[in-house]
Amino acid sequence: MIVGWIGLGEMGLPMAANLVAAGRRVLGYDHDAARLEPAMTAGVERAASLAEVAARADLVVSMVRTVAQTEAVLTGAGGLAAAVAEGRGLVVAVMSTLEPGSLQRLAAETAPRLVVVDAPVSGGVRGAEAGTLSIMAAGPALALDRLRPLFDVLGATVVDVGAEPGLGQAAKLANQVMMAVNLAGVLEALTVARDYGVSEEAVRRTAGAGTGGSWVLEHWSWMTSLWEQYAPGNALDILVKDLRAVVAETARRGVDVPLTALAFERLLGEWDLP
Repeated sequence: MIVGWIGLGEMGLPMAANLVAAGRRVLGYDHDAARLEPAMTAGVERAASLAEVAARADLVVSMVRTVAQTEAVLTGAGGLAAAVAEGRGLVVAVMSTLEPGSLQRLAAETAPRLVVVDAPVSGGVRGAEAGTLSIMAAGPALALDRLRPLFDVLGATVVDVGAEPGLGQAAKLANQVMMAVNLAGVLEALTVARDYGVSEEAVRRTAGAGTGGSWVLEHWSWMTSLWEQYAPGNALDILVKDLRAVVAETARRGVDVPLTALAFERLLGEWDLP
């Protein structure tokens, strides 16, 4: 079986490499040709185009960054749907984080040529490298069954969140809300401690062993490095992108999330991001 892999960046490359290490044959494509060289070093076979991926792959994973990039992969003039025979039903797992509505629209537009499975991940680059991602999968049962052996290589936690594409994205946005509110809370907690002259290290050690402990606090050194060395496309940039999606989607649906809105505003101010 050939697994088509689209997107060989910071997350996609280690994920594809893990499949190769697990004995899978992976056919990779990225619009940035420079990313193909390290992928080939890891054992990924090179595809010259999305059409070649569509023609040769039995299953496809898309791990690009934005809605626009995902649209190009799925529905663009040279994309997968255009290259697949009518009714073939090529299974494509979209593991990027998008708005639920965008994923639902793309799944509808590409059927029946493609069967889109919604499978965003949490765990960042470290989880991608270690194969310990949390995967929130939504889609038709038969398609999920075919993808499950791949997901089991890529993640330590794989949860079926429903049959409708878009539900996985909703679960991922919920994850990002939890992380952002926690992150804003840690920043404010350290501000309180600092005002009293208590060291950050002391707070991290005591709170981390008590009820204030969390994933964010456990990985605080890595978290702070994100805004100290901010670059477009890093984990901080992706979190901000996802929070913008949460704020826009909840406003559109009339869902009240005041803590999320405040956390988003607080974090943008802390990081001085546009």
